[in-house]
Amino acid sequence: MASDFPAYVAQGAEHTVVRDYTPGQGGTETFIPGDFVVFDAGVGDDMIRCGTNPASIAGISEVNSENHRVITADGKVPIRLLTSTHVLLALSSATTPAASHIGDSYGITRTAGGHWQLDTTKTAGTSRMRVVDVDITNGIFYCRPHANALQFADVEATIS
Repeated sequence: MASDFPAYVAQGAEHTVVRDYTPGQGGTETFIPGDFVVFDAGVGDDMIRCGTNPASIAGISEVNSENHRVITADGKVPIRLLTSTHVLLALSSATTPAASHIGDSYGITRTAGGHWQLDTTKTAGTSRMRVVDVDITNGIFYCRPHANALQFADVEATIS
């Protein structure tokens, strides 16, 4: 079955790091739980929501940036940085998962409802995730991000 839910870290949280960042304030820069985000030095060193076909993904939000930033003294919000391809992400999709998807790579698309989904129409140059398992009953694609899509890949040893 097709599905629609926020993306989340399903396994491998030890391959992520939670750090605080200033969230962007523009209309397309705020984010909600499950949003993929990118660090953008061109926007005042802010963490902003990824755009269409993101070439770079810094991490995944687990908070609503508009609500959370007002409860911290410095206005920063926690971001779960994706620092390794060992992290396993659970993604919904407009496509029903099938065993034949395992091993294939696809892109991601943000729905009008605000959820990032695996997009099986995006392949080759726009693929960002490799499917490693599926839950057909619940409509879940379990994916590992491509290393070249991770903005903070291979920096685990330097982030504390």
